[in-house]
Amino acid sequence: MNVRMTVTGHYAGAVSRFAAAVLDVLIVFTSFTIGFAGLDLLTTAFWGVSVRRQSTGATIALAVLAFCYAFGFLAVAARTPGQGIVGLRVVRSDGGTIRPGRAFVRVCAYAVSVILAGLGLVLIVFQREHRALHDLIAGTAVVYDWGERPAELPGPLSDFLSRAGGKSPE
Repeated sequence: MNVRMTVTGHYAGAVSRFAAAVLDVLIVFTSFTIGFAGLDLLTTAFWGVSVRRQSTGATIALAVLAFCYAFGFLAVAARTPGQGIVGLRVVRSDGGTIRPGRAFVRVCAYAVSVILAGLGLVLIVFQREHRALHDLIAGTAVVYDWGERPAELPGPLSDFLSRAGGKSPE
């Protein structure tokens, strides 16, 4: 009988984290575009003023939306919707639950990771726990977590890993 190994609680790799980030960016941009188009429609209909020409204001609004999205979801659920879809959760570096203060620091430090030409994100590939610069600053880590439904490896892969490690899969 094959006993499947679980990946729940293991550090999330670069591909999973990238997929979650892409989903989050799509969600933020789609929400912003729909909201901005609706606002433009309303202001044009009622006051004859188009908000499309306010590119600086739109950029600031997009940045505020992205910050509130990331901070709000991390503070409440310890994962953004993109991370939830991929099966990731943000935890303290010791594995505990993050608090809103730590979520705030992480989101602010994320901007630093990106501003440094993405070099802060490259650490995910080279760091043993796959922690980026913003994780190191905030004292967080990203792990696989599917909640009540554990993420299991396929049976043949579990067997291979147990043989390679010299351990019984049970």
